Amino acid sequence: MNVEQVRPQNRSLILKYINRAGPSSRKEIAAATGLTPASVTQITTSLITEGILREAGTVSRTSGGRGRREVPLAIQADRFLTFTINAEPDATTVAVCDLTGHLVKDAGGEPLLRAIPTSRDCPPEDFLHVLGDCCLELSARMPEEKRKYIENLSFTVTGIVDRENGISSHAYGIWTSPVDVRKILGSYLHLPVLLENNVDAYAIAEMLFGIGRAHDHLLLIKWGPGVGSSVVIDGHVYRGRHGKSAELGHMIVDPSGELCVCGRRGCLETVASAKALERAEKHGNRKAAVDTFARSVVNAGTLLAPDRIVLFGSLANDPQLREEVIRSCRSYAPSFDERRIVPTALAGKEKYIGPSALFTMRKMQS
Repeated sequence: MNVEQVRPQNRSLILKYINRAGPSSRKEIAAATGLTPASVTQITTSLITEGILREAGTVSRTSGGRGRREVPLAIQADRFLTFTINAEPDATTVAVCDLTGHLVKDAGGEPLLRAIPTSRDCPPEDFLHVLGDCCLELSARMPEEKRKYIENLSFTVTGIVDRENGISSHAYGIWTSPVDVRKILGSYLHLPVLLENNVDAYAIAEMLFGIGRAHDHLLLIKWGPGVGSSVVIDGHVYRGRHGKSAELGHMIVDPSGELCVCGRRGCLETVASAKALERAEKHGNRKAAVDTFARSVVNAGTLLAPDRIVLFGSLANDPQLREEVIRSCRSYAPSFDERRIVPTALAGKEKYIGPSALFTMRKMQS
């Protein structure tokens, strides 16, 4: 790597460590990251100047029989805020979050969070303007001194995205033609716009705030109205051909099955999504549908060999259903048990934590 690449990586390394470990001294950061004390001092001084880090008092350290005072550094999360939008086929959630993924509250102590039905009957631009208005409404509820800290809009959506150009290429279940999200919302709100696939963004959140802080190789599976997935290798979301995400939900499990929203037949999503399970229940085929889902999890896990398989989403949050899946997985391979297949550490935050993490990752790398 050249010098221009090394500095952002070292900056990210330091911020990720503090995010994981909490307030840390420069000496602790150097020891944990392997960076030289001089590099740590240089980078943390810059981060303090930017306002991302702050000195959090002092602590006493004892070394060689003599006490020393060290200054822990902490992330100043409330000085960097983002509008977050997570668009899914059933509902879209708009919120305001800080740099550590927490919801910002209004003057009355209520979280700045709003969910509305996703509109598929109007032109995409009209719906995006509605979402922009929701952002403005949340901003109006904020304490005035905090509004100046809103830096951008982070938008996550289903399906294929052109993240470099800010275009939602094909949002399964929402719109089928390319939509220039960055241009439409950026000009409407006069803010920079980040765009990412919703499951990939959740994978970033799991790395920054969840299980990924302890494990570098993950398979994340979203199980609810649809079936989505993302792969984390060495702490980075895997980008496949043309930047596409891993698509467990669109693996073909029944060639003669139902037509899927992606245009193929018999995808796992047509068998194991929430609506598919409801239909299977009516026809007495629910157990077989759950087993198909479990078998797909085992096959994907066997191919990728992740440290953990993380389940999240409305169906995955059901403990009984999750146990049924793990039981079925164990019947195929005993190693696929509850120690390896785990629920998300971010349950209850699924509607906003992905786009929030997208913002945090950008600040860490910039």
